[in-house]
Amino acid sequence: MQKSDDKDYGLEALEEIMSVMDNGKVVVIIAGYTEPMKHVITSNEGFCRRVTKFFTFDDFMTEVLAKILHLKMNNQTEGCLLYGFKLDPSCTIESVENLIKTVTSDKQREKMNAGLVDRLLVNARENLDLRLSFDCVDTDELLTITLEDLKNGLRLIS
Repeated sequence: MQKSDDKDYGLEALEEIMSVMDNGKVVVIIAGYTEPMKHVITSNEGFCRRVTKFFTFDDFMTEVLAKILHLKMNNQTEGCLLYGFKLDPSCTIESVENLIKTVTSDKQREKMNAGLVDRLLVNARENLDLRLSFDCVDTDELLTITLEDLKNGLRLIS
């Protein structure tokens, strides 16, 4: 499914994966969105018969997306784009869930799934940067993402 001038190593990769699958007891996990994965599985008859288990996961519900957002903010590692930032106490799981539910559409959530959280956080941080005045010296204010920042971040996605 690449442009004609691009090198597509997909079939070579499948053949290499199949050779590993044939060389003993090995577990190969391949993950992706449903329709593209169907294309990958059916692109080679030999590959199709080697894949014996399929697991399909439902898209995340708004509550789970809100929990993922909280997990990301509470478990940051150094070097992370949002390292050192925190959520305002008003950004409870319930309030973030309600925000996601009311500002985004079912179609957006289905298309982006958990990727929505990353985009939301980046947009919210950018909103925080724009919201603050140049003379702000309050470190806590400089690093705190508010519910309004999240709301504006979601609007940018929409």
